[in-house]
Amino acid sequence: MVRIPINGLSNGEHPIALVVPVTEVDGIFPEFIGDIRVSGVLHKTGKKLVLQLAVQGTAHMTCDYSLEQFNEAIEAEFALSFVQDTELYLRQPNPQQRIDDDPYALRILREDDTFVDLTSDIAEELSVRLPIKRVAPQFRHMSFAEYAQDVLGDTAHVHQTQTRTDNPWSALNKIRFSD
Repeated sequence: MVRIPINGLSNGEHPIALVVPVTEVDGIFPEFIGDIRVSGVLHKTGKKLVLQLAVQGTAHMTCDYSLEQFNEAIEAEFALSFVQDTELYLRQPNPQQRIDDDPYALRILREDDTFVDLTSDIAEELSVRLPIKRVAPQFRHMSFAEYAQDVLGDTAHVHQTQTRTDNPWSALNKIRFSD
């Protein structure tokens, strides 16, 4: 779990620097390995807390082109706002339920809370930044067609021309209906 202590903090800015093993971040995608680094600043003004965070992790992925394994740094920057108000916290219909509709909405804490749990926020922010198209760094300058041409040579070009000249409807012309 990734927790930031807030008990007894004075007003002002407080630096944050944490290194947490991936195994302690529940809900993070399995591609992440090693440690998650969390840095930033906690601004406290009265009962209001604003966290400005930068999170870094390493993802172990498989290249979509070559099926090679590679590691890539994934980074996320985000801010969270909290207010410490026990009465307002207790008036919520379900205080234990997290607000999923708007992750940037003001979150309500009890005045006697001793920490802010950032585990799910960190897992979500890093996970959504994983690339959908996973291409190893040495192949990022090429399209898949260029990669296939380099690896397969003329075979890829011949196959590509054959599939373009075939009529996709030719199989339907062979169907005979009997009355």
